[in-house]
Amino acid sequence: MSEHQISSHGLPAPRTAWIDVTASGDAKDCLLFLDGELYRDRVKASERIREAQADGTLPALNRVYLSSVSAANRQVEYICNESFASFLGTDMPRWIEREVGNHDRLFLCGLSLSALQAVYTAVLAPGIFAGVLAQSPSAWWQDEWLASSMPLAGTKANRFWLSVGIHEVSENVSHPPTPLIQRPSQVASVRRLAKRMTDAGHEIHCHEYDGGHDPVCWNSELPSALAWLLLK
Repeated sequence: MSEHQISSHGLPAPRTAWIDVTASGDAKDCLLFLDGELYRDRVKASERIREAQADGTLPALNRVYLSSVSAANRQVEYICNESFASFLGTDMPRWIEREVGNHDRLFLCGLSLSALQAVYTAVLAPGIFAGVLAQSPSAWWQDEWLASSMPLAGTKANRFWLSVGIHEVSENVSHPPTPLIQRPSQVASVRRLAKRMTDAGHEIHCHEYDGGHDPVCWNSELPSALAWLLLK
C-alpha cells in the first residue's frame, strides 16, 4: 500500500490517500473508500478483500483509501456537503486515473457519516460511480434530511448496498466533538432511506445484520456487499 498527497482547489489543505493495487495488475474496477483510516486500520478492508479474492468471492480490483483527517473534519465534509461531493465526483476520478490507472468502473464506499456522504454524492453526481457501499449510513442526520428533502426522484438510477445493525436503536444521542445530535435511531432512519430511494427508482439492497455500529460487522459483510455491487 503506497501513501500519496492530494492537492485540490476543492480541499482546504492537502489530503492523504493510500493506494492498494491488485497484484495481478489486471483490475477493471476501483473502490474509493471514504474514512480511509477507519477502513484501513479498524475495518481491515484490504485484508478482507484479499481473502475474498483468494477464495474466488471477489475479482481483481484496486482500492483507494481517502483520509478523513479528523473527527471534527468528518462532521463537516460528511454531512451532505455539496462542495466535498463535487470534489469526489470531479477531482477524485481524475486523480485515480492519473495515479492508479484507467478503470471500467469506480465505486464509492463509506461507513457511518461517510456512508451518508457517499449516498448523497452518488445521487448528486449521477453516472460517476457505478454503485455505492453505504455501511450504517447516518441517515438520521438533520432529522433525516436526505430521505425527506433530497430530490431522489428524477435522478439517474444507481445501485446502493445499504446496511445497518438491528441493535443500532439508540435515539437522542450526541456526537462530539461538534454539537451533532442524532434524534431517530440508525436502524429506523436507514429503513426509511432505503424505502425512499427504492420508491425513487434506485436499486437498493438493504442488509440488516445482527450487530451494532461496529467495524467487526462491517468487515464481516464486505465480501457479500462488494460481490453484490461488482458481480450482479
